[in-house]
Amino acid sequence: MILRGLDKVAIVIYGTYRLNGEIIYMSLIDDGVIKFDHSSFQLSPPLGADEYRDLENWRKKLFAMELIGEYPTEKVGFGNLSQRKDYQRYSESAKPKFLISGTQTGKFSDLTGDHYTRVIDYDLCLNRVTAMGPVQASSESLTHAAIYELDKAIQAIFHVHHRHLWECMLRDGAIRTPKEIPYGTQEMALCVQKLFAEKPVGLFAMEGHQDGIIAFATNLDECGKLIEELYLKYH
Repeated sequence: MILRGLDKVAIVIYGTYRLNGEIIYMSLIDDGVIKFDHSSFQLSPPLGADEYRDLENWRKKLFAMELIGEYPTEKVGFGNLSQRKDYQRYSESAKPKFLISGTQTGKFSDLTGDHYTRVIDYDLCLNRVTAMGPVQASSESLTHAAIYELDKAIQAIFHVHHRHLWECMLRDGAIRTPKEIPYGTQEMALCVQKLFAEKPVGLFAMEGHQDGIIAFATNLDECGKLIEELYLKYH
């Protein structure tokens, strides 16, 4: 079955869930489908290199490890990274603000200022994200936002995909979000907050999001180390 009517056609593998009262088909591999309200998006020029350089350095490493990329059959990208930023000049909201890779950028080996954007406000309860930049924010932005709310010390979040690593984590009883909770939704965001209340460092699998793994930490290098250690453990 093919699902249309969202931001991108998705390959539907199983199931349904409700979003704002509407039935939405759920897929194990449906990365790139933005499931939050992004009507407040503010288009702006490409970001300067100084703003995204550090995050891009880690993205290059993860892309080379094939933890970021594109599913060849479905033609949908996977993997996204973010970094907490002081974007108070763009929004008076007291909520965490962050730089994040744009939606459907996984296939590119190198990103530029055209591929990153700023999340300057959001509302978990209303399932809404306000981004500002040259591209829409990653479809997983609400989950990133929920994690940043856990602790002010959290400065980086890496969301990667790898079938073998994911399966090993589930097999070995790693922390995971439940199978019935799809990615990119309010339910996922709130679930993550319950799992990691007031913890500045964490690593978990997303059982309802095939191959999906998320790490968060107090800086980019610490976050990257969590992923690298996981990779060396199971690869």
